[in-house]
Formats: sequence, structure tokens, C-alpha cells
Amino acid sequence: MDLNKYAALFLAESREHLTTCNRLLLDWEREPGSTEAVAGLFRAIHSLKGMAATMGYGRLADLAHRTEHLLDAVRAGRAPAGAGVVDLLLKAIDALERGVDEAAAGADGGFDPGDLPAALEAAAAAAAPTPAKGAVRKGKKAAEPPAPVSAAAPLPMPDFGEEAGRVVRVEIRPDAPLLGARAHLALRRAEQLGKVTGVMPPAANFDVQGFDGRFTFRLDAPVGESQIIAAIEAAGEIASVAVDADTVQTAEWRIPSAAVPAAAAPSARSGQIRVDRRRLDALMSQVGELVVARNRLLELAQLDPGGELEALGARISRLVSDLQAEIIEARMTPVWQVFDRFPRAVRDLARHLGKQIRFEMEGEGIELDRAILDELGDPLLHLLRNAVDHGLEPPDERQRHGKPPEGRLVLSAAREHSSVAIRIQDDGRGIDRRAILAKAKREGVVGPEVEILTDDLLLKVLGRPGFSTAERVSSVSGRGVGIDVVLTKVRAHGGAVEIASTPGQGTTFTLRLPLTLAILRVLTARVGTERYLLPLSYVAETVEFDVQPRTDVKGREAIVLRERVIPIVHLRALLGVDGGEVPPRRPGLVLEVGDRRSAVVVDSLMGQQEVVVEPFDAPKGTAPLFSGATILADGTPALILDAAALV
Repeated sequence: MDLNKYAALFLAESREHLTTCNRLLLDWEREPGSTEAVAGLFRAIHSLKGMAATMGYGRLADLAHRTEHLLDAVRAGRAPAGAGVVDLLLKAIDALERGVDEAAAGADGGFDPGDLPAALEAAAAAAAPTPAKGAVRKGKKAAEPPAPVSAAAPLPMPDFGEEAGRVVRVEIRPDAPLLGARAHLALRRAEQLGKVTGVMPPAANFDVQGFDGRFTFRLDAPVGESQIIAAIEAAGEIASVAVDADTVQTAEWRIPSAAVPAAAAPSARSGQIRVDRRRLDALMSQVGELVVARNRLLELAQLDPGGELEALGARISRLVSDLQAEIIEARMTPVWQVFDRFPRAVRDLARHLGKQIRFEMEGEGIELDRAILDELGDPLLHLLRNAVDHGLEPPDERQRHGKPPEGRLVLSAAREHSSVAIRIQDDGRGIDRRAILAKAKREGVVGPEVEILTDDLLLKVLGRPGFSTAERVSSVSGRGVGIDVVLTKVRAHGGAVEIASTPGQGTTFTLRLPLTLAILRVLTARVGTERYLLPLSYVAETVEFDVQPRTDVKGREAIVLRERVIPIVHLRALLGVDGGEVPPRRPGLVLEVGDRRSAVVVDSLMGQQEVVVEPFDAPKGTAPLFSGATILADGTPALILDAAALV
């Protein structure tokens, strides 16, 4: 049996269990009496141990076994749920994470947990009740450490009986991880007893989605029923083993229908399967090509209105739209899959800096395209570390300013129209705008005439590569890396970053991101002889610009729309376009990003369409106005404007 094909599944499921462990350990640290946290930890570590043993990762399984042994002592009330035990278990989780990565990469034999096994044994031994003097009987030991787990422990030689050729029915626990691998292992245990034939469903079907953990086979071996059951149960996670009393040497081979699940039937455990993201990326790429071809087909169909081509184009358009929607939905992933890694990081950093922080997460069920979500880890970690290090004050400083000693840090996600807003909010000291302005002037980042840093200007200053106000370089901050990385990552995915900060009250960073990047609905605008695209999700409305009342706000032209003053951006002037005739009546696109608005004036509007977004690397020195590029239906390239850069 080749278990290598399960390595990716083992890695994914193990990481989920370890993420759960980190979360439960932090819950336990906050509420030392939480029996639910301890029980959940035990279940997660037990599952990880079983998977590691199934895969043949002996060293990893052994470390998980010793961790489980300590948790069992705590669960039974023999060990206090103190900070020392939590710290030891956190170290064990860190080692298990490292071991999982090494094992999945084929390097389990080199995994070295150091002195952790001994420390776990000592903690479990110390937790065991001490028997009264003379209470230990001869031949018995108190608090024996657990025997090391071997992933390939040899079976003991069975006592041979007189019976042979039995029908064996096996059922794996429906909630067992690596269900197919567990079934293969049970079958291998049976093969060590004798000859196995007539496996139903065939062993190849163990890896099919419809396999529900039940299978039947013939075992021809002079072995007693109890030995058969014991051998198969040694595979672990076995719900039941039934051995028929009748031999099958001359009987017709029959399998009860309940024991043979259809290979294509839906899983009894779940209707979900794991799919490699690269396959979804490839599907999305193909759908993108279909969208381009569909757009061209619809253009051609307009040449023959009412004809058969138009009807066919409309039908294909519906099919492509439905297929596109299904694939986008398949790519959507809840943000908790990234958020769950942060509580541990915040906790460790807060302890390192001697700060008390209550970290909260909200909106973890909000979904984003997996391709975007995978890129958010580093930017969010930058902002969280920044908040812990710079934003939130030490307990004594907070108390001097009438605040509770424990700071509050919130990471939240919320759906806003066709985008997602992710916020990092703290109740700390806020940003010292005067200090930043002074340094920005010294370094020539802003002109000497600037007297106040607005939120927009503050973000631009903080986002300058290498800009930092830290007085010293440490392992946490002060290296000039952070906000610029965040801006670059978010803008590269068609998003925008906002900042709001009040002295003494705290700071909020908001990351606005599209739900998906691969396919974008845009409004096409003409400026001169060129066409530019604006994401439709940021277009609040369109107006006839030349008939709107005008005003002036701090030297900037603006229109008054329903008693609201909206600054104007002339796209022709901004892009330096000279060619083409300027029409007498021009449209204005009112863009809305968060609470900010602007009216972008263009020469004309050319309609809506869906486009496939391609990465765009702007030439050095170019204003950051574009978030991507695309190829239009007629084969012409066009640039996608960054709405956040225009408001």
C-alpha cells in the first residue's frame, strides 16, 4: 500500500487539528477551568496521532502520543491546569507543526523533538497520584511513562486455531481522519494473518469519495475469531469487526448489500471533497478564455440582430455565466482559515513585550476568493504586529491615562456590496501625526507647506518604502518594512487600504478587497482615443458632469450633488491625454470607496462588460493608478484603473 498519495491530505488535516489546538490552548489560558478546551485538545491530538501512525510517521506519532498522555492526566484531574502546563503544550504544538511539515515532505526520520518527550513524560508522571507508602504491589510501577508509538509495530504471532476461510466485515469509524488510508491499514493487518481475497468493494475504491468505511473480504488463515478481531482493531479507528461463523471454502460468495457502498454514492460523512487549488486556478483560467470568446461572439451576433447567431450567442452567454459563477463559488473560502493563525501570534508577541491584550475576531465566516485569501496572511500579520508593538500601550501607561490595563485588538471581516472589508482596530495610543509629519519633512517626503497630515496623506507617508518612526531596530519592528508591504499586496489584488487614527483612542486599518479577482465586471470609459476600465463595484452612479453646480474645496474643483460636495478628477488631465476631441457634454463617474467619494470625468462611456484580469506591473516612476490589465473582445489591450487611487 502506497500512502504517499495521502501526504497532501495528511498535511491539510493535520494543520487544521493543530490550528484548533492553538485556539483551544489560548481559550484554556484565559479560562483555566475550561473542561471543553481540554476535551477538544485531547480529541485533536488523538486524531493527529492516529493519522501519523496510519501514515507511518513514527516519531511524530510518538510525540503526539506523549502529548495526549499529559492531556489525559489533566482531563482526569490529576494535573493542575496551570500556566506551566499550557506553556509546555504550546511548545509541543509548535514541535508537532514542524514535525507535520517534515513528515509530509518525507523527512519524518530526521524529525527531532529535542527534550520535549522527556518534559511531557515528566509532567505526566508528576501529575499521577502518589500511592501511599507500601501501597505499590510487587511487579507494579506507579506513573509509568507511555510506551513509544511505532507506526509499523509488528503484530504478535497469533495462536493458531482450527477454523479457516472466514468472511470478515469491517466498519471504520465514520469520523475517522484519512478514511481510505485507515481501511488500507486494516486490510494490511489482515494480510499479516493469512491470505486475503474477494475484497468488496475493491481496495482501489477505498480512495473514492463515495467510500463510507465499510468493506468485506475473505480471510483464509488458521486463526481464531478473537485473533482476527484483535489484529484488525489494532489498525485503530475501527467501529466494528464481524467474523462469519460459516466457512466459505465451498459456499457461494455473497456480500450483504449494506456492506458494499456504491463507488459513486455520496459520502455518508460529508458532501464535500478537497480539491487542489491549482485545479481550480486552471478551471478559472479556462473560464476566463471562455468569457473573452463569449464577448467576441456577442459582438459578432450584433451584426445580425434577430438571427440564429444572436440566439446561440445568448444561450452560450448564459451557460458561460453559470459555469463562471459555480467555479467562483467553489474558490470562495471563509476568512477563518487565515484568521485562525493570528491569536497565537498576538499572544506570544504580547507576552514578549510585557503587554496585556484581549484579541477578538469577528466575521470569520465571510468568504473570499482563495487566491486573494492566501496572499493576506503577511499583510495582516504586519498590521497586527504593528498594533501590538506601536499601537497598544503597556499596562502601567494605560492606567496612567485612565484606561484598563488590558488593551483591545479586533480583527474583523464584513461584506460591503461586492467587496469585503477587513479591519484591524486597536484602542491604543493612536498615531502621533506631528512626529510623523516632522520626520516626513526632514526626509523630503512632504513639502514644507504641509501643516497637517490627513488620513490619506498619512497613509501615503507611512507607505513609503523604508519609512519608519521606530527609535530602535528590534526583532519586532523598526526595519522600515510593514505598511508599504501591505499597500503593495492589497493593491496588487485590486484592493484599497484606509487608515483612521485618533490620539489616545486608537487606530483602525481597513483593507477593502474584491470578492474575486479572476473575472471582473467593469465600466468601459473612453479618454481621447484610449479605453480605460473601472471596476463596477466602486461606481456609485453616473452623472452629466457639465450641468452640475461647481464649487471649490481647499483649492480643488468639486461638484455639488444632492447637497454633498464631491471632489473632481479629470482623467484626461491626470493621464496626460492630448489626442481626440473633447466632447461638449461629458459624463462623470461617482466613485465610492468606503466613506470617500470623487467624480471622475471622462470623454464618454461605452458600456459594461466582464473581463479577465491579468497582472500588471507598471513601469517604474508611473503613478499608481492601475490595478490590472485585460484583453478586450476585439483583441485590444486595456488598463484597469485603481478606484482607490482616484478618490
